Amino acid sequence: MNKFGLIIKYSLFFISVSLLAGIALYFLSFPPSFIFTTLIILAVIYAGTIWLVNREIIRPLKETSFISKEISDHHTEPGHEEDFSEKISEVRRISEKLEELVNRRFITKEIHDIYNSLLSINDRLISELNTAKIFKVNRNEFFGNVAHELRTPIFAIQLSLETLIDGAVHDKSVNLDFLHRAEKQTERLKDLVNDLMTISKYESGVKLSKRYFSLTEHINSIIGELKGIADNKKISIEYIPELRNGTQVFGDSESIKQVFVNLIDNSIKYSPENGKIIIRSKEEPKEVLISIEDNGSGIPEKDLPRIFERFYRVDKNRSRDRGGTGLGLSIVKHILEVHESKINVESIVDEGTTFTFSLKK
Repeated sequence: MNKFGLIIKYSLFFISVSLLAGIALYFLSFPPSFIFTTLIILAVIYAGTIWLVNREIIRPLKETSFISKEISDHHTEPGHEEDFSEKISEVRRISEKLEELVNRRFITKEIHDIYNSLLSINDRLISELNTAKIFKVNRNEFFGNVAHELRTPIFAIQLSLETLIDGAVHDKSVNLDFLHRAEKQTERLKDLVNDLMTISKYESGVKLSKRYFSLTEHINSIIGELKGIADNKKISIEYIPELRNGTQVFGDSESIKQVFVNLIDNSIKYSPENGKIIIRSKEEPKEVLISIEDNGSGIPEKDLPRIFERFYRVDKNRSRDRGGTGLGLSIVKHILEVHESKINVESIVDEGTTFTFSLKK
């Protein structure tokens, strides 16, 4: 089916009307000079309307079509990280062009609204590209960290087994030592896989079994389980509740237990011998504020914004020596987010660290 432009349609319509007007005037016996003058006036009106239609409709529509195509061409995720910056810059240039069009003088209201809509769509596209870029960077970094964390224990296990195969298995003075090393690294692998599965579970939106439970009983039970580990370093754990008798909180008790275990275990690892860990709970009208405070090595201020990132370690060598997968604090953050809570941290190097969060009553 043939498509005709607006100018052609309008021209054909106007010429037809002018011819009919001229014929009608002729048959009505108007003088030729009047008919000629009328046709001249119609021609001027035609030229004026053509200019107006072209300026107010045709040209803006062509610009809109061109810009829409540009936006559509950029509405795909780039294949490489470097492509994101280039694509974002190109889309920003489209926004700048749209802003110029929006601010153009004497623009028709309807066209102005179309440009504003396109500008809004383009701004959302920029936001989506920035989010996708961050996600891709984080995903690549995550896979790199996982590979690195897996490679270390696998290499240690392989080295121990190769040493045993090469003859150390017959040497009673060292064979058990290498087996214990391999076993320790196997435990580390298991913990890493379990922590990765835990994070995946919370990120996928797992449904928790939330109910009311006694916070004081819960904390005392957890302290009892961790007391042996703390005693080995001569570290005391003290719980100071500021709650009414029978105060309960609402949440998944097993997940909240993991929060306390991860935070207390972290405090034990980074506290000196004869150190002290204090757990406080303070009742508010709609929630209970909880803090876990230690007098350990502390965290440098520059590292505080990143400690809840997966695999982020303040001191990588010392952290690995003390065990852990580098996922503990990230798991804590995910669990509390599922409970609509946030965790905050304050720390001073060589003085200690305090983690605080809240639970709904």
